[in-house]
Amino acid sequence: MLARGSSSVASRYVTLAGEMGYERLALVAAAAAMVVMSGVAAWGSPSPSPCMYIFGDSLVDNGNNNNMLSLARANYQPYGIDFHEGPPGRFTNGRTMVDFLSDMLGLRPPLVPPYATARPSDLPRGLNFASGASGILPETGNNLGGHYPLSEQVDNFRDAVSDMGNTSAFRGNTTKVTEHLGRCIFYVGMGSNDYLNNYFMPDYYDTAERYTPRDYAALLLQGYADQLAELYALGARKFVVAGVGQIGCIPYELARMNNDNQPDTPSSVANEDISISINLGGGNGGRSTSSTGANPTAGATGGYCNETINSAIAIYNKGLLAMVKRFNNNNNNGRGSQQQQMRGARFVFLDTVQSGRDVAANAAAHGFTVLDRGCCGVGRNNGQITCLPLQRPCDDRSKYMFWDAFHPTEAANRIYAAKAFGSNNTAEVYPINVSQLAAV
Repeated sequence: MLARGSSSVASRYVTLAGEMGYERLALVAAAAAMVVMSGVAAWGSPSPSPCMYIFGDSLVDNGNNNNMLSLARANYQPYGIDFHEGPPGRFTNGRTMVDFLSDMLGLRPPLVPPYATARPSDLPRGLNFASGASGILPETGNNLGGHYPLSEQVDNFRDAVSDMGNTSAFRGNTTKVTEHLGRCIFYVGMGSNDYLNNYFMPDYYDTAERYTPRDYAALLLQGYADQLAELYALGARKFVVAGVGQIGCIPYELARMNNDNQPDTPSSVANEDISISINLGGGNGGRSTSSTGANPTAGATGGYCNETINSAIAIYNKGLLAMVKRFNNNNNNGRGSQQQQMRGARFVFLDTVQSGRDVAANAAAHGFTVLDRGCCGVGRNNGQITCLPLQRPCDDRSKYMFWDAFHPTEAANRIYAAKAFGSNNTAEVYPINVSQLAAV
């Protein structure tokens, strides 16, 4: 519960002063050509959604891991170098994608507070439950220390809902709480760590030996669906579900490519031929994209990428989109199990792979000149070791897609949010955009 949760987060883990916080986390590929001009005026009128609740990993974590016994922390400089309040725990130089998105949605003040430090008065406006290193599977990210997996994030939200019902705004009226939550946006972005900090880490996890890429994706999606159903039962109705980006193209993975451009991946995965065709649905004219595993190919950055990883991610994303379609369709026709129906709920899918490809193709138009290196980091592609405490980053962050070995810069996050909020391209946001979802 929030009044208790704020202190319980601090008491559950010991603060490691001075310890550098980094994690092996994938980039959800940086965004595509802007469909709306940057700047608050271009975002249009605020939407009718009065609140936003956020679940995810370090791509959207804004400080929930700060007081944990964990390497997955970013509460030290130069993280937050362009954030007016200093390094708050965001894994980038400034604002995250959901920081921009909450502003576009008209939340005031625009920044949604982290669950770990939120006050009771913050509850109705929204909370950020995201946790660096987290995944859908509870064991994902344990190699980096403490964090909240998706199931615990949902548990924390359950406590917050209970506390919200006891505030003066609701006075124990659970119906009013449910009606309020039904107007809010629920952003959920999970899965990156289940691959980078689980499946493709054979020295620590044996999942690649026990599951084929298809079976592993199915395992993740079942767990994901269960947690979305839990959020629905607690009052969530408007879901924004983000896919996983081409994490085979992030600086960390590019730095691991050997001189022959061969991917450094578990043999049990690399030896499996993965070839799929993804129908993105909607208004893309039936366009499909294909990925074949075990060979490096040109990717979003314009250079070679680890396509073994990207192909496994493609299987997961295809299943995630199918799940979103199934939820939306079952809402309309009344068929399916109780989990599948979620009557009255609406789901939007963010295809971050498509967005990443588009922004790379139009990099110059966005001012990006460096697509394959982190602005801050050590080694090849600034991706062998992520941004160190007090390290000097690149001077012009606006020219870089990647802030560190894993995460986008604030400039890329701004494009991400604009695409999610206002794109009319169903290959990027399906079946509607976040602005339209908020207005439903």
